[in-house]
Amino acid sequence: MRKLKKILMVILILTLTFAMAACKENVENEETNTGDGSLQRVLDAGKLSVGCEGNWVPYIFNEDGTGELVGFEVEIAKEIASRLGVEADFNVASQWDGVIAGLDAKRYDTVICGTNPNPERKEKYYMTLSYAESPIALVVAKDNTEITGFDKLEGKLCANSLTSSSGQIARNYGAELSDCNLTQAMDLLVTGRADAHVNNLTSIVEFLKEKPDTKVKVAAIYEPENSYEIESAAMFRKEDEELGKEVDKIIQEMIDGGTCYNLAEKYFGKEVADNTQIYQ
Repeated sequence: MRKLKKILMVILILTLTFAMAACKENVENEETNTGDGSLQRVLDAGKLSVGCEGNWVPYIFNEDGTGELVGFEVEIAKEIASRLGVEADFNVASQWDGVIAGLDAKRYDTVICGTNPNPERKEKYYMTLSYAESPIALVVAKDNTEITGFDKLEGKLCANSLTSSSGQIARNYGAELSDCNLTQAMDLLVTGRADAHVNNLTSIVEFLKEKPDTKVKVAAIYEPENSYEIESAAMFRKEDEELGKEVDKIIQEMIDGGTCYNLAEKYFGKEVADNTQIYQ
């Protein structure tokens, strides 16, 4: 009788062991299949919600007379969404500083707005492959003969967003920042209330095309020590890694297939597109 009880106990223990192992395997398989759920969330919603800053020609702006949102970053975001099989839904802010805060607050899925993939951002966010490069310019008032390069910014007041990569470049050279957008910065330079402004060269060129009488000039073009300083990537929350990795694949396809190059040529010109290293 004792021997029978021992045999039954062994059988029971083995049965429980196999059952627990099977349960664990099912859970692991389910986790593998579902990932973190971020990609499925977007697919179920039927849209990729995009945070960005508006009034940034030629990247994100409203077409005159139509109210339609257009620009390089707009088309990049729409193409990514299309390849995911969803629509792009834009959430446009008037100032850059609130854009990343909106991502943190989960008001949208991603930020696609010329976002620089620097190490600090990579530490906190999932930054995708870079899809564009943007030369950075230093702008001063036309009669300013003192600031001739970035090395002359020590102790100067730069009209730049406090959290932008351009503002960080100015800060790296010892400048203090006055929070404002491009249009506000131009006014501050002309009226002598700021010493300099650092921004995307293409944006500066487009602004001066629209307002050629603005008394400012490009004092220098930034020469980055690291390529990422002038690159643009999509930004996701860290926990949305599955969605970010899927967008990585799409961006690589867009680069390999020439889509990114064609959009760069359309909005920035052939010379800029031809000299973009990530398209080589």
